[in-house]
Amino acid sequence: MFGEQYVFSSCANKCENSFCPLKNTTRYEVCVNQFPDRIGTIFNNEYLVFFTKSHGSIYTNRYFVCNNGIKCLDYSRVCDLVEDCDDGSDETECTNHFKCKYTNRRIPKNKKM
Repeated sequence: MFGEQYVFSSCANKCENSFCPLKNTTRYEVCVNQFPDRIGTIFNNEYLVFFTKSHGSIYTNRYFVCNNGIKCLDYSRVCDLVEDCDDGSDETECTNHFKCKYTNRRIPKNKKM
């Protein structure tokens, strides 16, 4: 299980021994240059978050915020064995693979050797 399915299942506590990789909230001030057409709204009566229009008139907030706060990714690109964040933060909290110490290569746990 990789990408969006992994993120959903882990964060909904549907998988044993897997952790939700979503630590950073998509606050309004992150990923500024990436979504110029976004709108902001108050979340949890605490802070401003952003939403973008995705399908017709539907607004979503389905973004993983890289640790650097500059880049945001769609959940489908988190825990998919590809480092899309420059700092690799989209793969660091994932439990669906191993990372080789010397090559930094990611190997799915379900891969047969």
